Amino acid sequence: MSFTLDLIINPIVLALAGIIGIVIGYLIAKARVAKAQSKIKSLEMDLLSAHQEILEAQKAQVALESQMQQGEAIPVIPMKISGNGKESAKEKATK
Repeated sequence: MSFTLDLIINPIVLALAGIIGIVIGYLIAKARVAKAQSKIKSLEMDLLSAHQEILEAQKAQVALESQMQQGEAIPVIPMKISGNGKESAKEKATK
């Protein structure tokens, strides 16, 4: 007795298997895309919050700089050295 393997391929079963494979592949790809979009949205929110912090820091820096510039408008009175104007430079240095 010889053993033979006859494969009978039913076109209806083959078509159903193909359609089921396509549907499963589509669902897997859709899940991956949804996961990637979720991660992208999360990263964008992190980036926006970082930019917001940078803008707040720059705003504070500009406020400090303008405060410093307003502070420069105060006149500074120079201190004068008291004493006789007849003393020579050498005597002033030794005192």
